[in-house]
Amino acid sequence: MVSIVGNAKNAGKTTVLNEVIKHKNECLMITSIGLDGEEIDQVTFLEKPQVYVRKNDIIATAKDCLQQCLASFSFVQETSIQTAIGPVVICEVDQPGKVLIAGPSTVDDMDRLIQELASKYRHQILIDGAFSRQSFARISETTIFVIGANASIDMHQTVEEAYYAYRKLTLPKVDIDVLMHQNKNHIVLFNEQGAIDLGFDTLLGNEVDVFKSITDHTKWLYIPKSLTDEFINRWINHYDRYRFDIIVQSSVNIQLSNQNLSHLFKMNCGVFVLHPINVSKVCVNPFSPRGYNYDGLQFKEMISERLGVKAINVKEVDKDE
Repeated sequence: MVSIVGNAKNAGKTTVLNEVIKHKNECLMITSIGLDGEEIDQVTFLEKPQVYVRKNDIIATAKDCLQQCLASFSFVQETSIQTAIGPVVICEVDQPGKVLIAGPSTVDDMDRLIQELASKYRHQILIDGAFSRQSFARISETTIFVIGANASIDMHQTVEEAYYAYRKLTLPKVDIDVLMHQNKNHIVLFNEQGAIDLGFDTLLGNEVDVFKSITDHTKWLYIPKSLTDEFINRWINHYDRYRFDIIVQSSVNIQLSNQNLSHLFKMNCGVFVLHPINVSKVCVNPFSPRGYNYDGLQFKEMISERLGVKAINVKEVDKDE
């Protein structure tokens, strides 16, 4: 199962999806987070690529989208998963063409749909993501991260923000089972004497109480839900006193502004996850639908150097990559 997530709206995720579909010899199952494949983006009202599917591919999309599909298909099943534009249905493509795909909008519903598909087919599953919904990467076996010029007209700013977003997505798994005997639904502090269960599950509204419990002996702080901007702001103000490592469930629990995300990684602390995300490829898109472009080669080279991985412009490579 492969998910595709981006650094910004209109990063180029659907373009990458179409290239993956084109170069796969085997049949695929394709769905998305929310609406995708529409001719005009429903948020920005800019043109965007449609999803092109092949004969014998399987699509999972909202029922009302079927009337806008140019590919011909056979109806397989209507699921109990609801979207704003009807229940999700499963169809098999009879003749290739363009389709409009609108899948589940929650992780739980996507997980249910994946289980439903996996019980009926052995096809690889592709999930076309949303730039604000990187939580779906958590349930995927592998993730493609798409970095698009649409994030900013300033290429250097896009590269720097993508670097911190990539670091967040690829946080390492904690290598010691510090939570073996702890309630994983509560915030827990760890010091030389042991663990302290703070008795609540979220930082929201509890930042002050958490910092009252932190001492200069604190080594770890486990947060089961979101790591917040308010917490980071307080930590920065007390960083000369408190230095400890952070553990979160998954990188998608780090819901920080770009500025605070960079602050987090510039501090001399470790950030670890219980459930790591496997980012298998980084793709770049130097074109913005807002009417400006980057130098494609320079952008790819800057991303590759800054992230320390080989970036791919899918429009310029063959299927072996």
